[in-house]
Amino acid sequence: MSVFIRQFGRLATILLLSAGVAFAAAQDDLRNTLFTQTDDALKAANEARANILAPKSYGEAAAAYRSAEDKLQRGRSIDSIKSDLDDAAKALRQAVDATRLANVTLTSAIQARDDAEAANAKTFATTQWREAEEKFASAAKRLEGGNVRSAKSRSNDAEELFRSAELAAIKANYLDETRRLIGQAKDARVDRYAPKTLAKAESLLGQAEHALTRDRYDTDEPRSLARQAKYEVKHAMYLARELKPVRDRDVSLEDFALANEAPIVSIAGSLDLVAELDEGFDAPTNAIIGRVEALQKESYELSERRSQIFELENELLSLEKELGIQSDRLAAQEAQRRKFRQIESTFNSDEAQVLTQGQNILVRPIGLVFSSGSAQIETEYFSLLRKVQDAIRVFPDSHIVVEGHTDSFGGDATNLELSQARAEAVREYLLANMRDLPASDVESVGYGESRPVANNETVEGRAKNRRIDVVIRPKAGVRTASSN
Repeated sequence: MSVFIRQFGRLATILLLSAGVAFAAAQDDLRNTLFTQTDDALKAANEARANILAPKSYGEAAAAYRSAEDKLQRGRSIDSIKSDLDDAAKALRQAVDATRLANVTLTSAIQARDDAEAANAKTFATTQWREAEEKFASAAKRLEGGNVRSAKSRSNDAEELFRSAELAAIKANYLDETRRLIGQAKDARVDRYAPKTLAKAESLLGQAEHALTRDRYDTDEPRSLARQAKYEVKHAMYLARELKPVRDRDVSLEDFALANEAPIVSIAGSLDLVAELDEGFDAPTNAIIGRVEALQKESYELSERRSQIFELENELLSLEKELGIQSDRLAAQEAQRRKFRQIESTFNSDEAQVLTQGQNILVRPIGLVFSSGSAQIETEYFSLLRKVQDAIRVFPDSHIVVEGHTDSFGGDATNLELSQARAEAVREYLLANMRDLPASDVESVGYGESRPVANNETVEGRAKNRRIDVVIRPKAGVRTASSN
């Protein structure tokens, strides 16, 4: 008997839930039927900013609209709901009409309000903004009531309040933070180490304040000046931190100079250049600029080629459609691109690079590092290798080649042996953690130092050359590593 009661209880619950879902769906359909026209009127009123320019009529409409929603929720009569909606729609139409008069009569105050809002006066001049809003709402209500003279008087008061709020917001938003930083820098005696830079910040701040006083409606110039001032004071604080140890003789001049050479050496290395600083910064700087300009040109040319290819593919697709031909080739290419983007999004920029090699996908886990002379995978890299497994699963019907590479330091034979051992370690890890991956579908090969991708004369270049590459090859075009 108790079993029957429990089963009956479950059935009753299911029926009640089903009834509730059906009731909610029916209520949604009813709402859509009843509210559509009023919702359209509400949208038109919001676009006309009736809540601001015609607050009296808009408030009446809002009250009637809320009453209709409440009655719908409580299951009141359709006629009663329709009556409220008719009242709301009528008030909304009146509100839209009132905004037309407000846009003509309260023009200056409306512009002042927009300018104050753009300066974020709500946040940076809260009190002035609230007072201006109250005065403006009063002017708009007076205008709706037909008292034009009183509306204009209150509108003038609102305009002045909005202008004051705007100026206060501009100063707070653009100048106060910089002024605070300058005070902080002076307290820290930054002027002892970077007096020129700090003085420049103060001068720029003064120019920004003067520009605001001269024309508070042109905020572009003072904003730019204030931004520069903020940068210079932060720059001065940085210089003080760097120069203080030199002045206090905690760091030698030679060490300071060498530390300042390090960034340009690093930048040059990332561009596969050798920064030789025996004659100063000019030569490596020019070499870096030249390389960057060449890369920009190559990037532009590549973009142009891609655009041309895209146009040709579209033309081909259009032609095939005209001929009634289904393009399996283009569909396969698009599927390949989608999978590539899926793999690419799996890794962070410091974890792996994902490249294409014709129909193959190359995953280069740059975040995977081996200890010197070792082929053991540390546990901290397991999470990265799990992402490599996810990438392999995107192409389930593929052959995997794990390639090991080294830099040019060390003997050729030693490097070849080490690269093979590391590639084999990654292969074994993948097989141990991917039970659905046949051993015959994964091979490892070491290339030693024979296939560098960067300059072995730089620290950065050698780091790039010490790598593992995981090549994912479609089985339809499999070639073993030995056939490369």
